[in-house]
Amino acid sequence: MKNADLKEEEIIKCFHCGNETPMKKVGEYSWGSRDLDYSEFDFLFQYELFACPVCHKVTLRQTYSDESMINYHTNDQFNFYDEQNILFPLSSIESNFVPQKIKAAYEAALKTKGIDKNICLMALRRTLELMLKDQGATKWGLKDKIEEVAARGLLPDTLKEASSFAKVLGDTAAHDKELEIDSYDIESIAEFIRYIIEYLYIIPSKISAYKKVLDGKSHESE
Repeated sequence: MKNADLKEEEIIKCFHCGNETPMKKVGEYSWGSRDLDYSEFDFLFQYELFACPVCHKVTLRQTYSDESMINYHTNDQFNFYDEQNILFPLSSIESNFVPQKIKAAYEAALKTKGIDKNICLMALRRTLELMLKDQGATKWGLKDKIEEVAARGLLPDTLKEASSFAKVLGDTAAHDKELEIDSYDIESIAEFIRYIIEYLYIIPSKISAYKKVLDGKSHESE
């Protein structure tokens, strides 16, 4: 589709720089039931790319609509399912395997990446501490919690080191220590915390779910 055919602007929050500003749509792609030879119901995936006029980075948004799924309202009215999500930059964890408190803490940290680097690092540090407590850590300090969980074999050496990085930079942000922090530090720590979330919650749950599927296939073949 040519850019001349695209909607001019839409106000969107940029999770790169933190500004909520009119953004120009610079590209889009859609796919759904209309692209199939046959379908019993209408559904549509729509992807839109917007450019931020402040930081000049892009945001990718997905909209999914489905007439087989209905949203009911309190006034007895309803409409078909329609949901929008920002796919890039990452601002959420789409997983039911992560405890809600940890998911909320991490997503809150991501939303401050482009607004205040110190607040973001402190929020990431808090996310780490919530995970360690959820894994049974009882020690007082964060350093001791990391050691405690790692000693139980729940964190490999690489993620133990990543946890230490999150602690150091989180402490730096909280206590205004003389350590220069830039956007690379923020992105790295956010990525490290996500790795830990995936290792502790998402990967084990997915393996457990697949094991049940595999066991079912084994029983069918007997």
